[in-house]
Amino acid sequence: MIEFKGVTGKWSKFFDVFGKNPLFIFVLSGFLPRLLGLFRIFEKTDANGKPVYVSAFGWFYEHVCKNIASDLRVGSLVYALCMIAFYWLIVFLMDKKKIYIKV
Repeated sequence: MIEFKGVTGKWSKFFDVFGKNPLFIFVLSGFLPRLLGLFRIFEKTDANGKPVYVSAFGWFYEHVCKNIASDLRVGSLVYALCMIAFYWLIVFLMDKKKIYIKV
């Protein structure tokens, strides 16, 4: 609708920012969880007394998103929306500084 009919406004800025750095978002969404997976957060000990560790994103889901509602699908939706907002904020700041990653 934005591209074919030329309908733009303040509401379209959200989508416009994603469209200016799509490759960067794609690479970052694969790289960042792997990078944060290198840093482990102690969660608990299992039945055998061994420590259980989680990554930062795993901790965020377990302690913030999962506890929002009894239905785990709601927690999963909240997690997904938070991740989209997080990546959007990064590319929004890049757009403000006129930084565009191209191949």
